[in-house]
Amino acid sequence: MKTLLTAAALAASFALSAHAQSPIQVYAADSLRPAFEEITTAYTATKVEAQYASSGQLRDRIAAGERPALFAATNVDLPHSLTRAGLAGPVKRFARGGGSEYGLVLVHGSGEDAWYFAQFILSPAGQAILVKHGFSRGPSAVVAGK
Repeated sequence: MKTLLTAAALAASFALSAHAQSPIQVYAADSLRPAFEEITTAYTATKVEAQYASSGQLRDRIAAGERPALFAATNVDLPHSLTRAGLAGPVKRFARGGGSEYGLVLVHGSGEDAWYFAQFILSPAGQAILVKHGFSRGPSAVVAGK
């Protein structure tokens, strides 16, 4: 019995390790590429893999059934359309640039690791990277000390 419990515990730990090592999949607008390359490098808790294209193309891929963990768009309308369709959670306005507010959304089915990565983007460290790349702080960003 003790051997069976040890084997079960070992199997569970391998399953958790494999899950924790799965990279977070992010779809991000092309214009975010330089900033997101730096953000994904700065985030060390879990590996992050990003795919870049126009926000409209990425939104359509998600609507057609692809399931990244996060979607970062050059506006809030496209992420909101996924939320209204029941495919994503609430939209966070994470950056501003070129007269637009950029929207970030967790796609349904994404895990806890994706939530933590989204929090990093909204954190002062993530926002500093966005500012360095010409964006301004989004209204959903976490202000240091609050």
